[in-house]
Amino acid sequence: MPHRYRVAAVRIALVRGPNLNPWELANFEPIDGVVAFGSRRGAFAEQRVGIPVRRLPSPADGVARLPALGRAAVARYAGNTDQLIGLERAVRGFDVVHTAELATVYSSQAIRARAHGACRRVVATVWENIPLPAPENPLVARRVAAVAAGLDHCVAITEGARLHLELAGLPSERIDVLPMGVDVVAFRPGGRAEAAPGAPLRVLSVARLVSEKGVDDLVVAAALLRRRHGVTAEVTFVGAGPMQHRVEELGARLDVRVDVRGAIPYEELPALHAAADVFVLASAPRATWREQFGFAVVEAMAAGLPVLAGDSGSLDEVVGDPEQLVRAHDPDALARALARLAAEPGRREAHGRRNRDRAIARYDRRQVAERLAALYERVLAAPMRTL
Repeated sequence: MPHRYRVAAVRIALVRGPNLNPWELANFEPIDGVVAFGSRRGAFAEQRVGIPVRRLPSPADGVARLPALGRAAVARYAGNTDQLIGLERAVRGFDVVHTAELATVYSSQAIRARAHGACRRVVATVWENIPLPAPENPLVARRVAAVAAGLDHCVAITEGARLHLELAGLPSERIDVLPMGVDVVAFRPGGRAEAAPGAPLRVLSVARLVSEKGVDDLVVAAALLRRRHGVTAEVTFVGAGPMQHRVEELGARLDVRVDVRGAIPYEELPALHAAADVFVLASAPRATWREQFGFAVVEAMAAGLPVLAGDSGSLDEVVGDPEQLVRAHDPDALARALARLAAEPGRREAHGRRNRDRAIARYDRRQVAERLAALYERVLAAPMRTL
């Protein structure tokens, strides 16, 4: 039975609206008294999580059904629509309401709930790592300022998120940098069959099949790996998205062995890691988005795989090794990095060992839960802020 962490807060409301997801919530499972709040039709509504979940109606659920142009128009003129109807009443009696991001409507709802005496403290986890992102409109700008002023404490997932918070006006004493964790027991080295001499390099990528994840760059890199370096690779993609046809078409045109598995049950992932030689997430930044953390990269590190990650957002901080970063949207550079790993099994093993050590030291979700429990105790023990 996993260790349980009991904290001073008897009840903790973990509010994530339409973004309630099992990967983040797994970090909170060992903490007693946590109840999660999501929307009824959020992106991960069908995923099982290990803590009680209450679902509330949200305008975001309807907006998500609109075509892309409709969603963009709503974002431009209304900003976030992730309000949870009835949230202020639902969190009454909770000691801590733990929300996410400065711009979400449910974060401002939590602060109003505290002002009305419904809860004692409000904490927010922040992933945003663009230092000063342009708000969609003045309404969102005012909300961000109000939430930043009203929060009791913030959990910054990375140092990039800390910078974003500081520039938004949060003093350093109200910010803790605490990354999310993964299951380092399920994702661990072992059981990896040695490839026969001359066998293809087995490349795994777990990502949404979208341009910003560099999935087409990886297929092109695999073609360049064979043409310029004499190394054949087989690429396995786990994930779904609008670029699936593009990835498959590129593989056929460039004679690259591509296997698109789609969305598979989460418990099948460790076996795929055990069958791979290297993990690639060739992410590239966009004007309004950068890679904020990369759960899939951390799981690969925990599995003892060498990693090649695109230099986007906070991936450099997460990986912690410049040798395992590649320039975004540069298939040639990615091919050269893959060729080095293919030619030197010892290098692959050394990277894998260092990645495993780093995952245990920084990203073990049991340690993350312990630190979260300690943070709740500290926030509750501090004097109530006067606004």
